[in-house]
Amino acid sequence: MSPLPFRPEISRLSTLVVKVGSRILLSEENVPARKRIRGLVDSIARLQQAGVRTLLVSSGAIAHGMRALSLKKRPKSIPMKQACASIGQIRLMHLYETLFSRHGIPIGQVLLTWDDLRDKKRYLNLRNTFFHLLGCGAVPIINENDSVGVEEIRFGENDTLAAQIAMLVQAEVFVNLTDINGLYDKNPRLWKDARQIPLVDRFTPSLYKSAMGSAGEISVGGMITKLRAAETVTKAGICAIIGDGFQATLLDVLTMPSAGTVFLPSKKIMPARHRWIAFTGKSEGVLLVDDGARKAIVEKGKSLLPAGVIKISGSFHPGAMVDVCDERKSPVARGMVNYSSEDILKIAGCKTSEIQQRLGQKTFDEVIHRDNLVVL
Repeated sequence: MSPLPFRPEISRLSTLVVKVGSRILLSEENVPARKRIRGLVDSIARLQQAGVRTLLVSSGAIAHGMRALSLKKRPKSIPMKQACASIGQIRLMHLYETLFSRHGIPIGQVLLTWDDLRDKKRYLNLRNTFFHLLGCGAVPIINENDSVGVEEIRFGENDTLAAQIAMLVQAEVFVNLTDINGLYDKNPRLWKDARQIPLVDRFTPSLYKSAMGSAGEISVGGMITKLRAAETVTKAGICAIIGDGFQATLLDVLTMPSAGTVFLPSKKIMPARHRWIAFTGKSEGVLLVDDGARKAIVEKGKSLLPAGVIKISGSFHPGAMVDVCDERKSPVARGMVNYSSEDILKIAGCKTSEIQQRLGQKTFDEVIHRDNLVVL
């Protein structure tokens, strides 16, 4: 079979992560949009035949559960959302299994919460699971585990989850399918002269200002969350595309500039360890630093020393992940501390030479070493 004519920005493609939202999977009457879903499955099957391993991050469980329970509006209570997710996930997977089986492609269900990614051992086990599923020719279908997730371990929307999966499997391309053909310079639903932006080479505040829109009754994500997900993966060297899964197909998005916006990977790729610290690890506290420390970290690439620490929030042990904020409480960096919160309280503001005197011992000069510190 002939190779697919991918967009020129896609230099190579062996592993692809696709995220599809509820608006694509369901019609306005909250009925499964079988034609669009079938088109998505057919595109993934064609990609499989071309040698592209594909992982699908799919929303829609709660929406399918709402239909089963004859609910017109998305539930507000967590228990009811979890009940809808539990019922709807079975229906959603049955639909996918029926459509993929037409191509002889097996599927594997993977339901996740933040805890599955934040724990390093589970993170690596999950990666192995994905690679084994792909090695078997299966399509992993991933969703948030809404039926058990509580607020502190929830992703909140699948844009964030999909970006995490793309980084986990080191995909070359991450496609986020929505109901519009990418990013516009202004809201196309309000302005007839709005222009689609086919290519973005860097993220700016003005870019986010152009991302207008809000979530609906069925969908919980908006263009802002899709932009954040795209920015996250590009820092990991992954090409991101926000494209039209409503009127177009996945193959259209990968081959036609008019079907989506491509976000080019960052030229300076963040190492895997730093990606985990910046985007996946769970923060257990906050260190407030003075302006001198902020400049040393951001502009000079230095470690965080105790002299620059003004205030500590949270209770944590050595090795914990913490956020580093400036005096205006704006995030500066994230890193893994060498000392506990109790010890940092004792040495905050002091010189490195005074650590021994204050603690009775000195194991490190730095509160956070540069190797364990990521500028945000």
